[in-house]
Amino acid sequence: MGAVFANQIRASIAFVGDGVRETFPFDFDVFDAGDVRINIDGAETDTGFHIALTPTDQGGGGAVRFETPPANGTTITIARQLHLRRLSSFDAMSIPRGDALERDLDFMTAALGDVDRALTGTLRFGADQTGQVDPASAELPAIEPGRALIWNAAGDGLANGPDAAEIATASLKASQAQDAASRAEAAETRSEIAAASFERSHASALLDLDFRSGDVLAWEDERRIPVIDAPVSRIMDIRETGSLVRLSSGAQLTLPVASLARNGVRYRVLNGDGTMVDIVTAAGDVIRPVHGGLDLGVYALPTRGDMVDLICDGVRWFAAPIHESGPVVKLLRTASQSIPAGGAFLIEWDQVIEDSHGLYDSAVHGVTGLLPGFYHVDIGVRFPITDQSVFTTLSLERFDGTDWSSHLQANDITATGSGAAHSLRLSGIARIGTTPGTGLRLRLWHSDTQTREIGASDLLTWCHIHRIGG
Repeated sequence: MGAVFANQIRASIAFVGDGVRETFPFDFDVFDAGDVRINIDGAETDTGFHIALTPTDQGGGGAVRFETPPANGTTITIARQLHLRRLSSFDAMSIPRGDALERDLDFMTAALGDVDRALTGTLRFGADQTGQVDPASAELPAIEPGRALIWNAAGDGLANGPDAAEIATASLKASQAQDAASRAEAAETRSEIAAASFERSHASALLDLDFRSGDVLAWEDERRIPVIDAPVSRIMDIRETGSLVRLSSGAQLTLPVASLARNGVRYRVLNGDGTMVDIVTAAGDVIRPVHGGLDLGVYALPTRGDMVDLICDGVRWFAAPIHESGPVVKLLRTASQSIPAGGAFLIEWDQVIEDSHGLYDSAVHGVTGLLPGFYHVDIGVRFPITDQSVFTTLSLERFDGTDWSSHLQANDITATGSGAAHSLRLSGIARIGTTPGTGLRLRLWHSDTQTREIGASDLLTWCHIHRIGG
């Protein structure tokens, strides 16, 4: 029998049932029928079959005969499973028989062969562990249901790792981190686009300079005259000579001390919103109107659209009023307006508060038929804030009688949050030429993939156009 076991290389065999076949042979040796295990589709069964063993001197092995043929397509596995036991017993006075010893050795050989085959399907250390003085331990930690097994921080043993919820959370955080990185990359790209759009070649009257210092927004208009927007009190500096200053919200403009060094310094001041705005000097120097009025310590601009040129002659300041027609048009957006996702659209003005020349054209949502000259434009748009930062461009388009093209632009990147709004602002000097049919209208571009709405508000969505010079 020993030669048979020495040459066997397998201790299991599998078949696929066809619904007709009843008998399935196996060719590996066993010591009794109890050493045979039957599995059908992976589930062990111990009823419904009979085992017939072939005598060892006739080749060994045997056959399994089912009372009911296994169903078509089922997998039948026949395997040997030896239970450790003694096949022979010897006392102190008996002489062991050779066939009994042979049978015991065959059992040991078969059992060790089954153990060797079982070890090939277990987790084992690789060759790099065999030469280490202190190899890692494979001892399992205390059982904690639902947790993964991981190597400990020292790498010399196993430990309980995260559970399914923690792994899912880590996966979610990784996905969010990847999304944040992608959005940061997109924001960087939008910033580069925003920076590029401030080049003069992209729009004829685009802002060249844009700096914010609390209460001041300054830029250069297309006539290369510095422009200062002062919504609160402003103290002028001699280096800002030649600037156009727009006062609003009851602001007060303070002029530098009149001195010989400031001879020829001049400013042009505009009342931008109709609230009372005043002009004073830094050291009590009087302001003398050039039209023959009395010297004034405070020069008032009470009416929207009032303008004055202030000139220093080295001794005092002179005021030269510039009479314009005041506001051309004042428009508000008081109802909500849908913002299509990922595109550009014209702002629709649903209320005309002032239109001194009847120039608002609802067909193009803008002002048409403007007289030649320079117009101060002040526009604000209420844009909703969500959890996604959005790149926006307000573009004031000018009509030349044939087509519309971008004339002024303001770019911004919105904040992130909820339940709030971002005020997009565009201010500047627009030039209207002599071409018939000239006009102005506002277009908003945005990079968002969601449809938004301009909220219903008359405080954050407006368009003011003032004529400040011919």
